[in-house]
Amino acid sequence: MRVIQALLIPSVAWAASLPSPDVDSRSAPDVQPLQQSAKTVSLSQVENKNYQGEDPSVELIRTFVKYGKPLTPGLSEAIERNPDLNARFKSYIGGDGNTGTVKASPPALFDIQYVVPVQIGTPPQRTYLNLDTGSADFWTFSTDTYRPMVRNQTLYKPNASNTSKLLKGEAWNIRYGDGAGASGIVYEDRVQVGSTFFNKQGVQSAVQVSFEISRDSFASGIMGMAMKGINTVRPTPQHSYFENILDSLEEPVFTANLQKGRPGNYNFGYINDKEYMGNITYAPLLTDTHFWEVNVTGYQVDGSPYKPMVWNALVDTGTSLLIVPDNIVEDYYTSVEGAAYDPRRGMMLVPCKVKLPDFYFGIGDYRGKIPGHYINYGKADNSYCYGGIQATDPQGPSVLGDILLKAQFVVFDGGKNAVGFANKQLLPPPKVPNGI
Repeated sequence: MRVIQALLIPSVAWAASLPSPDVDSRSAPDVQPLQQSAKTVSLSQVENKNYQGEDPSVELIRTFVKYGKPLTPGLSEAIERNPDLNARFKSYIGGDGNTGTVKASPPALFDIQYVVPVQIGTPPQRTYLNLDTGSADFWTFSTDTYRPMVRNQTLYKPNASNTSKLLKGEAWNIRYGDGAGASGIVYEDRVQVGSTFFNKQGVQSAVQVSFEISRDSFASGIMGMAMKGINTVRPTPQHSYFENILDSLEEPVFTANLQKGRPGNYNFGYINDKEYMGNITYAPLLTDTHFWEVNVTGYQVDGSPYKPMVWNALVDTGTSLLIVPDNIVEDYYTSVEGAAYDPRRGMMLVPCKVKLPDFYFGIGDYRGKIPGHYINYGKADNSYCYGGIQATDPQGPSVLGDILLKAQFVVFDGGKNAVGFANKQLLPPPKVPNGI
């Protein structure tokens, strides 16, 4: 049974610049190969201070494409009306163009993606991967990657690992929600995160990557944490890292304790009672899902009466926004003076200076709180800001993204096949450069 502590760093929507791997400012203590599980391991946090944020309209498109769902009519119209958004969308879809803790830090302007230091191979090669509960592929830039697409990412060197084995005939091809994609070949190698490790992890080595991925040199790949066979390797799908280490953990869980504008953490193999208040309420995974997907049973806007309403939602650390049925969006922004739909962006905007109402979601008798100031997602212009709650298509998906996850303590339980939620002590958000 193991306890691990490791670090999480806000990645950055595939956009940042860092020194070459020989002068890596993301220094963290080396993690040595383990013969036995350590009780605890701690890695210092590192923040990507160069991140400048992502276009929230693209973030919204990202989610629909990620789950293979149609865009909302409003978002489709925005793509037609906005030439820049249209060009980016076409390029995205391939048209014209044990137990442990992982520290997490959000970028300065938008709290969106996170990366974790990972050791691959023997001797271990340290790299930094996005931890994404909405996918199940473990892939990385490598010496196989087409060199013009490498922009100072850390490269996995399979030939330098004496435990690396090429899986002949296996290949993979993945496309994420913003249309960013990658494809390549597959190795089997030792992978270690903190003091957890698995000696025969499928490591997907990127040969081709899209420009949207290539332009971010801070993150060097993805560590998908979903389960139930959505890995894209063919003909033999691989297990996610969480699936592979599940039986060796003290408890078959990992928890997310993300924060707004400051360091948070992921714990593996145990639940830290000091990180939440009250009891944890569990929602069972839907039986026909391949994701961390649950039923939400209602919602409440500030002091208005609670409204029972069942809607299914994916719990996804790789999605920034809280995306819900359009009637909930309408109900929420009706109470916000000056809130308006922007047809060129396909999103709801709010006056930056307005005090936003709190939002609550329900699971049975549980009421999870998202403070109003968490729902201000950053400036669209000098007067208006993006709303952190946006609408989904009637066919879905609804997604409990980081707007909600930052305000909650969340348990991903692979034993119960459930996701647990609890409220936690929230600190006032630190001031950020844009003054929000």
